[in-house]
Amino acid sequence: MMTDPSPSQDADLVDHHGYRIRLCSSGLDWMALLEWPDRQPTLIMAPERETVLAKAREWIDRQLASDKNRQ
Repeated sequence: MMTDPSPSQDADLVDHHGYRIRLCSSGLDWMALLEWPDRQPTLIMAPERETVLAKAREWIDRQLASDKNRQ
């Protein structure tokens, strides 16, 4: 379990629409930690780096679309 909120030396940072996605390997799975302003971080897991990154980008896109619909 990842409890240290500071960036890891072996974590990759990716930007998607201004939101940070922190990618790191946890043995058999990849984790993506999505950092949002004024919200709790979101954790997504998948067996491959490309899969977890695609899921994280899709999740961000859905959240942005949902926020637009509320306005």
